[in-house]
Amino acid sequence: MKRLLVTLAAGFALSAPVAQAHEIYGQVGTEGVGIGFSEPLGTRDNIRAEFNGFALSHNFSAGGLNYDGKAQIYHGGLYLDFFPAPATVPFRFTAGMIIGGDNVSGDANSPSGTVDINGTNYPTNGETVHAKARYPTVRPYIGIGFGHTPIAQKGFSAFFDAGVTYGRPHVTLDVPADIVAEAGQANVDAERQALQDKADKWRWYPIVKVGVTYRF
Repeated sequence: MKRLLVTLAAGFALSAPVAQAHEIYGQVGTEGVGIGFSEPLGTRDNIRAEFNGFALSHNFSAGGLNYDGKAQIYHGGLYLDFFPAPATVPFRFTAGMIIGGDNVSGDANSPSGTVDINGTNYPTNGETVHAKARYPTVRPYIGIGFGHTPIAQKGFSAFFDAGVTYGRPHVTLDVPADIVAEAGQANVDAERQALQDKADKWRWYPIVKVGVTYRF
């Protein structure tokens, strides 16, 4: 019985809340620039909430079309950190989710006045082909990192994260009706599939970030 009480007491000590250990932080990485808040659940784990974002213009090609593209990456994140040995090293495992409407969109440019739909050129008649790839609203995240330790002292410290999210982007292709009529729906669908194949390469989105925390 005495041994059982000692074991239970030790387990309670490991999971007991850490008083006055709230944390705010700022970061930069492949999600853009972000801010966050961390709350310890015990001496081995945290729960964190954050928001990150950036916008970027980028030209890309898919199928036979060249696009003037724009990426809009704005999302929130909810995470649970677990530290196997927080008193020894601030290494952690992190799991959670990203919530938002991250997307890449583009308008097909055509200096020649034609667009290539599945290998054949068709006149644009002054109209524009628009494409958009949008990630699922909720995507799971898994990763590792250093920092955000629940038992850290008050004040400033640094952290590092590396992980991935998973979600298959959904591609839409908006082609003017007169171009569809001339090219045929089957060719338009093939062009959309070429875009989908390109977007599928980004279903695993890498996340790497560094930042500074303040614990109070």
